[in-house]
Amino acid sequence: MKRLLLTLLTFTALLAARNDVPSCYKALHIENPDPGIEKELFILVDQTTQLDKNLMIYTYKNMMKFIRNGDAVTIASFSSNSNGKYTDVSYSGALENLLPQSAKHEIAKKKLRKYQACMNGQYKYAKKKATRALVATLKGANKKLPHSDILKSLDDIAEHLIQNAKAKEKVVLLVSDMMEHSSITSFYAKGSLKRIDTKKEMAKLKKSGYTADFGGAEVYVIGAGMVGKKSYRDSKTLKALTAFWEAYFRASNANLQAIGTPMLLEDIK
Repeated sequence: MKRLLLTLLTFTALLAARNDVPSCYKALHIENPDPGIEKELFILVDQTTQLDKNLMIYTYKNMMKFIRNGDAVTIASFSSNSNGKYTDVSYSGALENLLPQSAKHEIAKKKLRKYQACMNGQYKYAKKKATRALVATLKGANKKLPHSDILKSLDDIAEHLIQNAKAKEKVVLLVSDMMEHSSITSFYAKGSLKRIDTKKEMAKLKKSGYTADFGGAEVYVIGAGMVGKKSYRDSKTLKALTAFWEAYFRASNANLQAIGTPMLLEDIK
């Protein structure tokens, strides 16, 4: 009962409209002629996946490309409903679009200077807050967590966060070893990654009912197949893991752009 209540409270919070970045338009009582969001980046962090320094830097650099006017960033973590680890949104913020030049002529110079100073401050505030949230989320990962409910978590996040987003374009950066270990199925054998049968695993997924809908989002994955420094992963096993997730995202209304095992060789667009 406590776990059910916790889940309901969590997603009640997720459903609420949220922007961690204060509005300059509201603060200065200026009408915002373009309140829409062009692109939103969702950084989804599997709390069972610990990244090395290079992967952390990659995640940060790509996040910073979305800390700009008219774009939004949401950072969420997930693992399983145990040991205080559950789906949580640590940051969700959008930077407002700038006033067009024509609208600036209609504002008093004193208020315009305040507006320009506020917008500069808004960027610095968003950068600082998003960076702190990302670092805390990435460093909060723990490989010793007992379960990795990736499939259920992605279904919940897609339904309550990504589908409800108002951005014209949605981009997902999924930080995870992509190794499911839950009541649905397990990708482990003797503590390491097993050779996955995509057809069988997709049948288990369909039976579970946790088939997500990403609303056409562009998806990138980093960290896939990471099982520790001493664990060997042959190319065929990694290829089988990749094949399953390619099938999963095709069935989940998502455009999978690339899967890094563990690093991507391209930046997020």
